[in-house]
Amino acid sequence: MSDLLEQRKRLGMTQTHVAFLFGTKQPNISAYEAGSLDPGEVVGERIAGLRQLSVQTAHQDSWLGTLASHAVALRELLLPLPPGGVARDLLIMRYVTGMNDAFAQAPMPADQAFFLTPPGSTGANEVDALLAGMAVHWCRMTTAERTPSWTHAPHLFLATTWWIGLDSLTPRLKFDAFTNGVPSLRARGIFLDRTTLASV
Repeated sequence: MSDLLEQRKRLGMTQTHVAFLFGTKQPNISAYEAGSLDPGEVVGERIAGLRQLSVQTAHQDSWLGTLASHAVALRELLLPLPPGGVARDLLIMRYVTGMNDAFAQAPMPADQAFFLTPPGSTGANEVDALLAGMAVHWCRMTTAERTPSWTHAPHLFLATTWWIGLDSLTPRLKFDAFTNGVPSLRARGIFLDRTTLASV
């Protein structure tokens, strides 16, 4: 996989930086470059996305990350927390708000496409659905021609509703979350008032 090595060097990135962006470990990047490990389909999409980046890419700043790197961070944050609960929901909302800010710092189409390459699972199906819904939302807010195909997977649409951050489902709160919700999340059974998300 010498083209990965060449692209990484062209961008001036270390294996550790690329591993972070891919949501994997540095030894895997080394093995891909050496040809001793064959990347799967998902990693192949991340490699293809990396190839499209220019040397002026916003991804030079490692804090920006990608959905893949953010999914890894979310998995680690959520692992010790029990499912459900307002405190967990608030943590998720804060993190998604940060991701929203990070995506806004990637104005180039190639940077946006790389940001949206398929993430791994966070270990929580509802959070995976949330990431997919946000990916669709970000595409609709930009000039993206189409949403990433991975966002259409059936398991990324919830069978039950998730009212994020609401400890009591009063009719008024449900109404606000429904009418002011992000449409791409609502389509997945996730209800989150946009004003709440912006204010976290």
